[in-house]
Amino acid sequence: MKKRIFSILLAVSLLFSAVSPAQVSAAKKAKDEEVESIVESDEEMRAMWVSVYDFAPLGLKKKGKAAFKQSVKQFMKKMDNAGINVLFWHVRANDDAFWASDTFPAISQFAGSSAGVASDVYRFDPLEVVVDAAHARDIELHAWINPYRVNASVYMDPGLPQSQNRVKKAVTELLEYDIDGVHMDDYFYHATGGYCSPANRGAAYPISLTSAQKCANVNKLVKALYKKCHKEDVVFGISPQANLDNDLASGADVPTWLSRNGYVDYVAPQVYWTDSAGSQLFSTRLAQFLSLRHNSAKFYVGLALYRAGTSSDPGWRQRNDNLAYQVKKLRQSGADGFILFSAQYLFSPQAVSEVQNLAPLMRD
Repeated sequence: MKKRIFSILLAVSLLFSAVSPAQVSAAKKAKDEEVESIVESDEEMRAMWVSVYDFAPLGLKKKGKAAFKQSVKQFMKKMDNAGINVLFWHVRANDDAFWASDTFPAISQFAGSSAGVASDVYRFDPLEVVVDAAHARDIELHAWINPYRVNASVYMDPGLPQSQNRVKKAVTELLEYDIDGVHMDDYFYHATGGYCSPANRGAAYPISLTSAQKCANVNKLVKALYKKCHKEDVVFGISPQANLDNDLASGADVPTWLSRNGYVDYVAPQVYWTDSAGSQLFSTRLAQFLSLRHNSAKFYVGLALYRAGTSSDPGWRQRNDNLAYQVKKLRQSGADGFILFSAQYLFSPQAVSEVQNLAPLMRD
């Protein structure tokens, strides 16, 4: 309604004043960039990432619609019982698709060796099944994409319009579904094997750009996807690393996203460390990213469920209530919620104690 009123006022202004079309265009652009987050609920986000690598361990890699539908239904029941209210479902890992697409090949971790040909993933639409099953449990379903990654080491060049258009095409297809959000992992300038054009995947080349140039290229896509999603009232956000220097070096312009509107509805840094007797790395990084907040974007925190019960850093070795401690900490700090990585580890023997200690906080 606000956009419609603004358009009427602009038309009246053109009729009865000397305002030029160029001035109107500039005013409209400025108005669009002032649009704030469309996240309407103030309910705490208690979310889970469901990676392509979770499909098989969770029993979700099923051939045939009936078997897949039943496995997804059972999974959603478990998520609901665990207190999860949002799922970030991996739908694009390597320029592929977890939906019935005429453009992109079937996501390999779902379709197995038949990816890219006439396989079960095209005989029924897996994303449609997942969205319906999530909503039946009142769980939001956000489509999680890796934008530019082609394989483990080669990415499409983020500076090429063709690469950006390839990602936009994927999001356009996703917006045909009743999804609640589009979620982007920070796979921008992270390639170890070089970059390529969408049309020539076999000719990878190195890229030498400044951090500012990388951020400018990435932000072209970020702003475009934000506008595209908002036209459909779909939330758009990004989960960067929790290392600001690395973020900027790879084109993830977190300071801009958290200070200017028109880029994201939320930022969810992956704060995968702990606080321990010898280090307060979790709290330090959390405070660093919180200090960047100067706009209406929501702030969620990615937590390392996959590290529970391991020896990856001192905290995980010294205690079994790291996740509970972190959730309490982020609530005290004013964060809007958290996302656990990833779904298969909720049922892992190594994480039993951490999950048990976290459980009471999942229903607050």
